[in-house]
Amino acid sequence: MINETWCDHNNIQELKSFCSPDLEFLTIKCRPHYLPREFSSIIITATQYSPPSRHIDGPERTSFDSMSTTYPEAALIVAGDFNKANLKTRLPKFYQHIDCATRAGKTLDHCYSHFCDAYKALPRPPFGKADHDSILLLPAHRQKLKQEAPALRSVQRWSDQSEYTLQDCFDHVDWDMFCIASNNNIDEYADSVSEFISKCIGDVLPTATIKTLPNQKPWIDGTIRAKLKARTTAFNHGKVTGNMTEYKQCSYSLRNQTS
Repeated sequence: MINETWCDHNNIQELKSFCSPDLEFLTIKCRPHYLPREFSSIIITATQYSPPSRHIDGPERTSFDSMSTTYPEAALIVAGDFNKANLKTRLPKFYQHIDCATRAGKTLDHCYSHFCDAYKALPRPPFGKADHDSILLLPAHRQKLKQEAPALRSVQRWSDQSEYTLQDCFDHVDWDMFCIASNNNIDEYADSVSEFISKCIGDVLPTATIKTLPNQKPWIDGTIRAKLKARTTAFNHGKVTGNMTEYKQCSYSLRNQTS
């Protein structure tokens, strides 16, 4: 069951489920209201594993490999009762975050993700008559935005006026002089023409310094940033009024823009 204040049911999708005498698991994909930009979604697998051995193979490993391939930018979380099994023996890129005992002095319940030090585990009393302690997982993952400093770079601003200026400049150039100066050497001719064009562009086009955030995707432009800002504003307004209609409209518009 997912808390709708974190992620509404329209953004929850069941990906896969499996049931056998040794293994049960359910995998869902969530797109919560707030999500760090480096993640496309969150994929959560709840599992109960009663293995005949300590090794994890078969449908469970195939499922995890498939999810990692299909959703390379998603945050993968696998949690549940693993008994004596260890997911890292077959999936070494996953990290186990529970380091305290959950039953009879043993750590039988695990939580895995592919981020090192993503959670800090705190033991809590069991729910009801359960024989396993409950675990409170406190997020410890630092966003990519906070791990790296923003990068500054210079870009050239194209406009209709600069395009017309360059076109007028090139219309009045005697291109034959480059051919004569290169003595009919095609390499020298190409280099001299390319350098001349680059110089003209550098003289005509204005430059601007822009800041690129470490979690910013290369395909995000001004239009998408405006839609992201509108969606965030609509979400904050909806939390106050209780009406999320505008937020849903902004989310739909953003998905259409990025699809």
